[in-house]
Amino acid sequence: MFKKLVVLVSFVTLLWSPAAWAEEDKAMTNAATIGEVFGYITNYHLKHPDIDKLTNAGIKGMLDQLEDPYTVYFSPGELDEFSEELNGDFEGIGAELEIKEQLPHVTRVLSGSPAEQAGLQSGDMIVAVDNKALAGQSLTQVIEQLRGKKGTNVMITVRRAGQSDFSLEIIRSTVNMPTVSEKLLEGQIGYIAVESFGMETGEQFGNALIQLQESGAKALIIDLRNNGGGYVDAALEMAGYLLGKDKMILLTEDREKYQESYTTEQDSLLKPLPMVVLVNEHSASASEILAGALQDYGKATLVGSKTYGKGTVQDILPLDNGGALKMTTAFYLTPKGQRIDGQGLQPDRAIATPELQLLAAKQILLSGTPEITYTSEKTIQTQGDTVNLPIGYLKEKGQQLVPLRFTLESLGYEVKWDDQTNNIMVKASNNKTWQLANNSLKHPLRQMNGYFYIAAEDLRLLGVDLRIIQE
Repeated sequence: MFKKLVVLVSFVTLLWSPAAWAEEDKAMTNAATIGEVFGYITNYHLKHPDIDKLTNAGIKGMLDQLEDPYTVYFSPGELDEFSEELNGDFEGIGAELEIKEQLPHVTRVLSGSPAEQAGLQSGDMIVAVDNKALAGQSLTQVIEQLRGKKGTNVMITVRRAGQSDFSLEIIRSTVNMPTVSEKLLEGQIGYIAVESFGMETGEQFGNALIQLQESGAKALIIDLRNNGGGYVDAALEMAGYLLGKDKMILLTEDREKYQESYTTEQDSLLKPLPMVVLVNEHSASASEILAGALQDYGKATLVGSKTYGKGTVQDILPLDNGGALKMTTAFYLTPKGQRIDGQGLQPDRAIATPELQLLAAKQILLSGTPEITYTSEKTIQTQGDTVNLPIGYLKEKGQQLVPLRFTLESLGYEVKWDDQTNNIMVKASNNKTWQLANNSLKHPLRQMNGYFYIAAEDLRLLGVDLRIIQE
């Protein structure tokens, strides 16, 4: 329950390279000019401007010229807040939430947190904060209302099964949320979710690997979805635990085209296991370093959607005033030289539907032919899993129509639109590709509310194993 940070950082003291000396005189002259203007304004301008505001505005003006959203000035104190958030530390109530049916649902209450002490439970719904209804708000909007300074109070209205709505008063405090969580799924599949790459993430990840293997894990899923990155050292440490020592994980290239390679220093903690890494459009920076290395070495199958594409390195440069400058200094490339910036990583198996990405990962790791059953309009069952979809099947003129993408992706197919032919392309797990065109179907495709529907009869004729239980 903390803001995702799209950063890849390292702490350094910057030294002038030989190439910089040629422009040093000009830079020093211009810096002196800036100082002169600043001095005249602060000493003589009629409005007596606030010095701190003037300083921040001057820095902002310079940074705006770079057109680089990752180069940021931290005023004194902001660097500590940045580091704490990256490490999973925040001031709030200590509960993980997800939005379902227009309301935030509590998925986990952290041990020892203010939320636990107040009596909040996993499975509860929060319907209001300080008497303001939450229905229809985004997760970000909800979190902003629950977060606050340590020692302040927040009143939440809770809906719990079998009870009338009731209120809880929670005193916010500093909460440390582990950046790594693990569990053993059915089929002895180990699952590790990584929220960000903080200072302790590598150690937490190593402990999770050991715990899962001791519990009998025979396969592994690493979930990097919505992980905006963090410290490069954490990504290197985690890669070492998965790949072993002396493996090149990334290559950086600065503006002078000087390249530097980064290799692992840790011994592997993982016995040979089939592995899937989940990624999406919010997997960035250090997430892309780890996922790209595992993909390049053939260690894992990437599943999900194309990653964010943040392939630049930021150094954090301490300033004399107690602040810091987070500045972009290099591009990075994967071990095979794949450039990430602005491009992202392409998954080995593209699954656009978020609700089906974990299911697809499990299908890859488990044997057996996927099959699905619509048990209700928006609910499918497959290989022991129940999945709720945002849309469901329709009944129209005696025909059963099912959402095309969701249905095929849940069965292990990739689905995408081909701009060249204006047809829907479907790719099977054996890499066989076919087109879905109206002239090849018994019933025409239907498009409603932005989704394509296909007749269940046509899917069956194409060999798709689909069942619908009538409500």
